[in-house]
Amino acid sequence: MRTHILGHRGSKGTAPENTLISFKQALETGCDGIELDVHLSKDKVPVVIHDEFVDRTTNGKGLVQSFTVEELKKLDAGSWFKKKFADEQIPTLEEVLLFLKHEHFDGILNIELKTDQIDYQDIERIVLNMVETIQPAYKIIYSSFNYDTLERLLAINPRAEFGILFGKQGLETKSLSNGIPVQSWHGRFTLVNRMIRSNTDNLPLRLWTVNSLFDLGYCLSKNVDMIITDYPGRAMKVRKQIQGE
Repeated sequence: MRTHILGHRGSKGTAPENTLISFKQALETGCDGIELDVHLSKDKVPVVIHDEFVDRTTNGKGLVQSFTVEELKKLDAGSWFKKKFADEQIPTLEEVLLFLKHEHFDGILNIELKTDQIDYQDIERIVLNMVETIQPAYKIIYSSFNYDTLERLLAINPRAEFGILFGKQGLETKSLSNGIPVQSWHGRFTLVNRMIRSNTDNLPLRLWTVNSLFDLGYCLSKNVDMIITDYPGRAMKVRKQIQGE
């Protein structure tokens, strides 16, 4: 089995996370795909940013949902990482989907719906409609810490591929509250051994966020389905050493 390598928020370790340059750098490593996070703006547009607030990764202050897309686009989303990235903006999900299509991307895009703190109304339908409109050729996996979000998503599109996110032991559930079987576990990498022991249904195990050479080597030696990392280039080199071409 060959473990998939996904760039966490693009290439978070080498570029400002969740920006087009970060996604571009991830693709340049030859990794299998990227992971990103989606919130809704004030005008109900899916935007790609990790936090509920813009404070950490831009020069603005306040909740993402308090800004229109036009206002979000005026923020500097790169200088906090390095001054040379000052021109980077918060991208919309549509911009990222079209960017990947333009790049002839044929890998995996993991869209995390960030509804664990703010349960954005109708985010599932808005995101699914956007994906349906663009019809990307690449594979999309949805994930969330909010399992109600996943249930609503599947009620709209039962064919959607999804995984449940968790960071604490004991959350390795095998079905959603409506009885729908869980398709994959997206767990913190420190839980890898527990996940393997609990995985009697042979679900795909997808680990986040694996960065050090030791942790990459250990997780790759377990032949898990996927590793999500801030350093996809590094992970690709370690995978070659452990799993071969």
